[in-house]
Order: sequence, then structure tokens, then C-alpha cells
Amino acid sequence: MKLHELQPAPGSHHPRKRVGRGPGSGHGKTSTRGQKGQGARTSVNLPKAFEGGQTKLTMRTPKLRGFHNKWRKRFAVLNLTRLNRFDDGVEVRPELLVETGLIKDVGAGIKVLGTGDLSRKLTIHAHRFSAEARRKIEAAGGTVAVIEVPAPIRPKTKRAKNQPKPAPKPEASESAESAEATAAAAKAAKAAKAAKKEKSKPAADKNQPATKASSSTDSPKPEKGKKKG
Repeated sequence: MKLHELQPAPGSHHPRKRVGRGPGSGHGKTSTRGQKGQGARTSVNLPKAFEGGQTKLTMRTPKLRGFHNKWRKRFAVLNLTRLNRFDDGVEVRPELLVETGLIKDVGAGIKVLGTGDLSRKLTIHAHRFSAEARRKIEAAGGTVAVIEVPAPIRPKTKRAKNQPKPAPKPEASESAESAEATAAAAKAAKAAKAAKKEKSKPAADKNQPATKASSSTDSPKPEKGKKKG
């Protein structure tokens, strides 16, 4: 191989297309633009993804389809076969699993699956156990310890059905007692006012019949619907 024999890879370089140089080249007159139309103008400015007006490929492809649960809990999965490295009587806790490199992160919790066999007598602390894993651990003489995690209470959102109700505050009970005391005092004041009104009524009722009788004798009213004779 010599320097004058070096050349680029085939297809990597193309000769420049020279347009408008006469009809003999095949690229003359209209300069490969065709006759009239939008593509023949100098001011045409179409996007690269334009497909003539039909829906573009970028719009036809599906995006963000399906349901994505934001609150999905991702558990660290652990198989029984990986626990045979520990000696008998060892208590396997999440901290020990992270130190030994069996799991990278606890995440929402550790779930032990029943893949493989267990030949060690261990006390395993985890958040969840499959039915097969629980059976194999107990068959090997070990014990299963479930780590209970309380459900978080979100005060800013609506309380879910499976979450406990928050404990009542003591301030609310004190305010309720004070409200009852004020209501009782208001009722007593109203009763006293009503008693005073009842005492003053009989004196006024005695004078009313006399005035009515005098007014009826002095100015008798004619009966309605009849003409005077």
C-alpha cells in the first residue's frame, strides 16, 4: 500500500450535482425542480418531516400509552438458594443482606421467594415471604420474621380505606365543652326574657276588650254586598 493508492471508501463521497447547465446534463432548464408548484419556488421552506399534508410519522407513533403507576412499590427479590452461604443460627436482616451484596437496595421492602432449596437453619427477617419460601424455611428448621411497616398517612390527600384514622386532638374537645357552656347560658337568658313577657301580658289583655266594644257601638259598619235602603 502506497500513499497514492489511498482512496476513500466506496459510497462515502459523491460528485456535486451541477444544475442549470444546459439540457445535455439532464439537470438544466427547471434544475430538477419540476414545472411550477410549491417545490419550484425559491421561498419554499418545508420541514424535513413534512409528508404532503398527511399525518406525520412522529405523530402516528404511540407515545406514553398504558398506565404508569407513580406509587408502585418495588421490592428487592431474594431467592432461597442465595442464603446457603450463611452459617446455621444466623439472623438474616436487611442490613446484613446489603453488606454482603445480596441486594443493592431495600427499596419498598424485601421479598423472599422459594426458588431453590435451603439447607441452613436461619432466622430470616423480611417484609414479605411467598408461600413456598415460608414452607421451605420452616422445613429446614428456620423461622420466618415478618417486618411490619405501618402505612403512611398523607394529610394533604384523601384518606384511603385501608389507612387508620388520625387520633383526635385534645384542643377540639376543650373547644366543644366551651361551646356547650355558651349555648346553655344563651338558652337561660332567652327563658328569662320569655317569663318577663308573659307577666306583662295580662294587664294589656284587660284593656283591649273595652276599646273594641266602644269602637263597635259608635261606628257600625254596613254589611258587604248589600245596598243601603
